[in-house]
Amino acid sequence: MSQTTTSPGVFMSFSRWLRLKNYQYEVTFSLYMLTPIEKVVFNTILLLFTSMLVTAAYIYLPDHVLSLYRHINYYWAGQPVADQIASHAANMKLSAAANAVAVSGGNDIMSTATRIAEAAAASAAGFKEL
Repeated sequence: MSQTTTSPGVFMSFSRWLRLKNYQYEVTFSLYMLTPIEKVVFNTILLLFTSMLVTAAYIYLPDHVLSLYRHINYYWAGQPVADQIASHAANMKLSAAANAVAVSGGNDIMSTATRIAEAAAASAAGFKEL
């Protein structure tokens, strides 16, 4: 007589795992000594608190992280992030305008320099509003 042992199926294993987790949850929070209505009330309050916490983190956490980044960057670099963005954009426009002047052969340099200065001032003013 051969003895074969079959391992439990996936569904049975998952069911046992869920029962174990439920047991651990009830023992950890001492829910095993509550009535079913008290368990429902406790679980509802826990679910509402957790959902409010997750919702608040989803809504407000990115703004807080950005604010922290700006503060750290200000203390590290010595200037606000908006000023850095504005100066970078102004430098990019200046280099693009300088390339355009070089390509056009430098015709009417004064008007080109005026346009470059206006573009840099406009981009700096636009980024300062951040």
